[in-house]
Amino acid sequence: MRSHYKLFVPFLALCFLASSCSDDDDPVTPSEEGFDFSTILQDYSQKVVIATYADLATKAATLNERASAFNANPSDAAISAAATAWIAAREPWEASEAFLFGPAEFLNLDPALDSWPVDRQQLQNVLNSDLDLTPDAIAEGLGPALRGFHTAEFLLFRDGQVRPTADLTEREREYLVAVTKVLSDDAQALLDGWDANGYGNEFASAGQSGSRFISQVDAVLEIVEGIIAISDEVANGKIADPFDQDNTELVESQFSFNSLQDFANNIRSIKNAYRGGFHISNDFGTGLDSFIRESDAALDTKIHSQIDEAIARVQAIPEPFRDNLDAASEIEAAQSAINEIMTIFEDDVKPLIQ
Repeated sequence: MRSHYKLFVPFLALCFLASSCSDDDDPVTPSEEGFDFSTILQDYSQKVVIATYADLATKAATLNERASAFNANPSDAAISAAATAWIAAREPWEASEAFLFGPAEFLNLDPALDSWPVDRQQLQNVLNSDLDLTPDAIAEGLGPALRGFHTAEFLLFRDGQVRPTADLTEREREYLVAVTKVLSDDAQALLDGWDANGYGNEFASAGQSGSRFISQVDAVLEIVEGIIAISDEVANGKIADPFDQDNTELVESQFSFNSLQDFANNIRSIKNAYRGGFHISNDFGTGLDSFIRESDAALDTKIHSQIDEAIARVQAIPEPFRDNLDAASEIEAAQSAINEIMTIFEDDVKPLIQ
């Protein structure tokens, strides 16, 4: 949208003189009136990001506890409990991917937590080595492809099923304990980075002294860019790469068959970022949608509808994604729906904010 501000002021004076100017002739958007984004930024920080990371930190700690219990007393019930905890922790992580800025970027925690595909040969080399499989050794001595969610997934699952206890070696159980401890520590680092007097306060106080954001608009645009980035990654990376290349090795969460849930939760991260809350806790504050609704109610309705459409299209892809890369019509429909979200935020939302 082009700015009307410079033309509007003298025109307004003429309207008063003529007493014939309609209120609807040339409306000023909220951003042109100096819209106060304080509540939106505060609720985004607390109710979206910190709430999501708090849930992730809690569930990642539970995953490590159950991995440790399985190692101490191996049984099919114990490894099933650990696998269930992996799936539970996966949801808030995937629901955080619309805001991979701030500590996730500064501390390089996105690749540490979520690199894929797993380097199976290197992983086997580590298991065959005499490396002491401690959390410190994994965190400090091994690369992203040998830690995080997908290494733990590989140790817990095969072909969508929890591995039988007898299939795991002692070294694999030790690795599972260590890698889930590192994952838990990384999740806690994300929370700590935003919580208390950290990045969350800095984000919420955008435009004030002490914040790296010189204006509230800069911070709001960070929200929008995060939404655009995850839309692009899901449609044109996570889905497109294995589909276009017909390569199951490129499928994320292929061992647990959790791929489509991952993709849907990525889109829910967009919905959470837009609405100002966290879907698991169902606690929503004042979101970016309040600004868009005030600026252009039809656009807000369109965005909500498109997000829901994208989630539905993802869920319509036959499961498991790894074994249905030939479901072209469903896959392409999901990509199209997600790409439309990206287009709307790029072409319609950003101009309103800027």
